[in-house]
Amino acid sequence: MFIIIPVIEEKGLESTVVPLSDVKKWALVDLDSDSIEPTFHDDWQNTGVDFIDHVILDNHDEDALDFINEGLFCLVRREEKQIDELIAAFRFREIDELAF
Repeated sequence: MFIIIPVIEEKGLESTVVPLSDVKKWALVDLDSDSIEPTFHDDWQNTGVDFIDHVILDNHDEDALDFINEGLFCLVRREEKQIDELIAAFRFREIDELAF
């Protein structure tokens, strides 16, 4: 299962999640892998994987239409700021679904 996350920098699991307007890189995490260390990409649509399951956004006001049209399930962080915190929240189902 692949998750894509908009971040401001490439700092591994300590990368900071940002709104889409501030994104510099896209962190791709493979939750089925032995390592959850993200890989970083300039474009979320060109990551080299066939299908991304989820996108985790910074807030409920993000424009998620492109993600929805591509079949991604949109989630929104609560208080988590870094990738490692988001992965833990995702695994414990402590993350919100995007509300319209």
